[in-house]
Amino acid sequence: MAQMPGETIFAPVSKEDPKHGRWILPLVVMALVLFTWTFVNNLPAAETPLTTTVAATEPTTTTAPPEETTTTTVAPEVIAFVATLDQLTAEAEELQATAQRINDEYPDTTGYGDTRDALSDLRVATSEFNDRVGEVEPLPAGEEPWGDVTTAAATMQLEADNMFDGLVNTSGSEKRLTALANYNIAAGTFVQKIAEVKEAVTEPEEAP
Repeated sequence: MAQMPGETIFAPVSKEDPKHGRWILPLVVMALVLFTWTFVNNLPAAETPLTTTVAATEPTTTTAPPEETTTTTVAPEVIAFVATLDQLTAEAEELQATAQRINDEYPDTTGYGDTRDALSDLRVATSEFNDRVGEVEPLPAGEEPWGDVTTAAATMQLEADNMFDGLVNTSGSEKRLTALANYNIAAGTFVQKIAEVKEAVTEPEEAP
């Protein structure tokens, strides 16, 4: 049949349902799921990281052992002897200060008469001091330096006499001032030797 001008020709459409096409999509989906499952199961097992647990260490405190306490018992005779030494030291220092003051004040501050009397009193005081030193019985531990103690006290007495004689019986001041210098040296030696005696008698004895 010839086509007429202006007419549209339509192809005939089949009304039959293509049933075999409806199974294609589900099959594809199932194939993908099966492939994915197979792939995942064939993967190697993931490595598990090694976890290290470090136990906290408590700080260690080291306590030093208590120091030993040593009790030293001082004998009564040592205590009494040391007290005597302290008294003699104080007297020697006072006598030295008095001798220095007397000579420093003469003649500008103190006149001849008062200085003569002061030096006379110093002679007596130093003599009595020397006598008391001679009466002390040293402990055995202090016997060695005790001889120097008595020598220093005797020298103080001698120089006290020379100071007086230098003022009263000698012209000029040289003898008096020389005696003063020697008196000071003897007093200083006395104090030093007394300290050595104290150290000797109070030093603790070593255990056998």
